[in-house]
Amino acid sequence: KFTLGLDFPNLPYLIDGDVKLTQTISILHYLSAKTGLFPKGSNPADISRYDMIDHVIMDFVMIGVRLCYSPPEDFAANKSAVIEQGKGFMKQFSTALGDNKFFAGNDITGTDFWMFEAIDRFVKLDSTFIEHDNLKKFMERIRGLPELEKYFTSPGSTHTWHSTTNMLHFVKDMGHTGDFTCATVGRKDWLCFSFLFLL
Repeated sequence: KFTLGLDFPNLPYLIDGDVKLTQTISILHYLSAKTGLFPKGSNPADISRYDMIDHVIMDFVMIGVRLCYSPPEDFAANKSAVIEQGKGFMKQFSTALGDNKFFAGNDITGTDFWMFEAIDRFVKLDSTFIEHDNLKKFMERIRGLPELEKYFTSPGSTHTWHSTTNMLHFVKDMGHTGDFTCATVGRKDWLCFSFLFLL
């Protein structure tokens, strides 16, 4: 990563022609804008709201990341408390979603993929984690998208995927083309340890 011409070398990174990005949310926003996974007819207030949700999701993700990077004895001791803390976020997410299909109403966006991945990570820790009906339906709705259903049911499917990877599968199957290179890193059953996706 230090030899790729990245301004801020880190993982994840994305290279798309002359565009070289790091940081999860920056990559998410770039792919969303480039592939049309951005709220239609958005005004600055709407865009700021979705950006806010993306950053809250990052806070949500990080409490689990810290748990999974902790020593085994700390993981066992703190798992229940982290799950309860995560449920506090879930109450907020449920309120933000309301009766909408997606977090931008009827328009699916990158935020929805990011949310799906984040919640699914906690489900790996506790299969009963999702307590709100609208979030259960949201998760089923994303998983049931034809492009993703094909991915999840393929022989090489794995649950250790990243939101940007998930989006890349989706936009590729929608007919978008491009030579995206994306690399991520993670640990345990939360993310692939490292991989490259070339579309």
